[in-house]
Amino acid sequence: MNPSTSHRLRIRSGGKEFEIVVDERRSLLENLLKAGIMVDNLCGGRGICGKCAVKVISGSFSPPTDRELRWMKVLKPGMRLSCQVRVLSDAVIEVEEVSRGVEGKILTWGAMKGLAVNPLVKIMKVKLKPPSLQDQKGDLERLLESLNVKSYDPLIIADLSDALRESDFEVNVVSYEDEVIDVIPVNEELRFFGVAVDIGTTTVVAYLYDLMSGENLGVESAYNKQIRFGEDVISRVDYARKDRSNLEDLRKAVIDTINELLENLTQKAGVRRDRIYDVVCAGNTTMLSFLMGNDCHYCSKAPYIPPFTSAIKMKARDLGISINYRGYVRTVPSISAYIGGDIVADIISSGLHECECTAALIDLGTNGEIVLRTREGEFLAASCAAGPALEGYGVKNGMRAVKGAIESVVIDDSWRSYYRVIGGGKPRGICGSGIIEAIAWMRIRNIIDETGRIIETDSEWVKSEAGERQFIIVPAEDSATGREIVLTQRDIRAIQLAKAAIYAALLTLIHIAGISLNDLEKVFIAGAFGTYLDIFSAQVLGMLPDIPRERFSFIGNGSVMGAAMLLLSRETNEEAKSIAKRIKSIELNTIKEFQSEFIKATHIPHANKELFRNVIERMESL
Repeated sequence: MNPSTSHRLRIRSGGKEFEIVVDERRSLLENLLKAGIMVDNLCGGRGICGKCAVKVISGSFSPPTDRELRWMKVLKPGMRLSCQVRVLSDAVIEVEEVSRGVEGKILTWGAMKGLAVNPLVKIMKVKLKPPSLQDQKGDLERLLESLNVKSYDPLIIADLSDALRESDFEVNVVSYEDEVIDVIPVNEELRFFGVAVDIGTTTVVAYLYDLMSGENLGVESAYNKQIRFGEDVISRVDYARKDRSNLEDLRKAVIDTINELLENLTQKAGVRRDRIYDVVCAGNTTMLSFLMGNDCHYCSKAPYIPPFTSAIKMKARDLGISINYRGYVRTVPSISAYIGGDIVADIISSGLHECECTAALIDLGTNGEIVLRTREGEFLAASCAAGPALEGYGVKNGMRAVKGAIESVVIDDSWRSYYRVIGGGKPRGICGSGIIEAIAWMRIRNIIDETGRIIETDSEWVKSEAGERQFIIVPAEDSATGREIVLTQRDIRAIQLAKAAIYAALLTLIHIAGISLNDLEKVFIAGAFGTYLDIFSAQVLGMLPDIPRERFSFIGNGSVMGAAMLLLSRETNEEAKSIAKRIKSIELNTIKEFQSEFIKATHIPHANKELFRNVIERMESL
């Protein structure tokens, strides 16, 4: 490299900082890729996709190209397209960390606020006066008297006498709240653990924590074994209702999933499963009901009453969860039949309840849950049936976010698609995030009109099959299956209905609160689908409101992070109960305005163009 054209570039990413040498004759993207730094790039450096944007902190860079100038209306301030810019001096940039799964994308990361470690599980060392002929008090009574407690798990009696005598009546006593649940000789290792679990309809994620230090010791994830009984909640409820043994099948499936994760976690961390005393589970109301042995049938019919909304705790032995059999498994409190403990956990992990401004939380999936917090501290929440299309189901070439799925798409002026495939190689289909981006670009390139209709054209990329128009994303020769990967008119309609439900639900809550969309100062996006969502594409579709990009924050798997916060802090545990009681659940079917808003929201981006004035201006610039 010529010294006169080389510069030192410091790169910040994921909380880390490192330095490389770059050549100003090459684009920044070329320099980054050459150094082994993976930056999103779908269009091969043509300046079409906008995915390779990085944030400039300091330094001198080449002037924007015409293509980059178009994107500057869309990107956050200070962002440059790395494929279009060259570094002309020593400089500093920030690159968003990109996480790519190979076999599949199960969302395990999430944001968790710092907190003081104060779990429900406590351990204390106790030195008892040994018995004698003059003091023949029973071992249990001697222990309880010394602790000044009355509550205990009777199954401690089996091991109590030996434990006391093995260590000359000096023991470590494990308690859960005020109940004695274990007695351990002092000569044994003093460590105890807890697990936070997110029970999703599709996936289950578990984190292992040291309850003394609060240290995270590992994370494991897997697909929920309940999937074989139905992809969605309704089909599983129907299955469970047919026969009591079916409900047991569902309960056993999720417990088996959790136990496998526990096995993997403890093996990798080198800890004993019988030293896990607390498991906190977050999930939607139906998933938590299945776990506790209820088929949740009455959630699905008016007046939509769930079996419980409070935080339930049950002995691990009664559920069959493979931890210390005297330990507990408990749930995060829920709000209603359709707004579950996962949303309460999202609120806790995002800090929505602590915002001193108007803010919203949107959890995107088969169901979309929206929570609105007003500046005055009022909470409103609603759930809408977005349908399975957002996660790739019910779409002709749709699939889960696993290896071979197209996860990101951009379309150029000639209607050719560029895409990224999970795990690399030829694509087999397209997952939710890819579908959203593809349809957004179809609207930008006028392949579809504002009603979502694929236009009549003689383009090679549009064809008709059985009387239905289809847009070709991947030609047959470039597909792993040897068949074209397309989006059909029916696929687009399914996405329109899903995005309309989400936007109309948000707008309805906004109107009930008596505020405007512009009052939203923060919007937290939660959930697996939401995390891989491109904000601009979602705004082009009209799924998310037309507010500045910097107001949006991704919290990842807020459900498991919120569960972890309840695991580690009894104060947060009590706070979650308080939050669940404060939130007013809105049944959208009872709000006349919702249906009319839904119809208007089926347009792309919306029938009322004033609501998306800035987004439309950006679309036209591309």
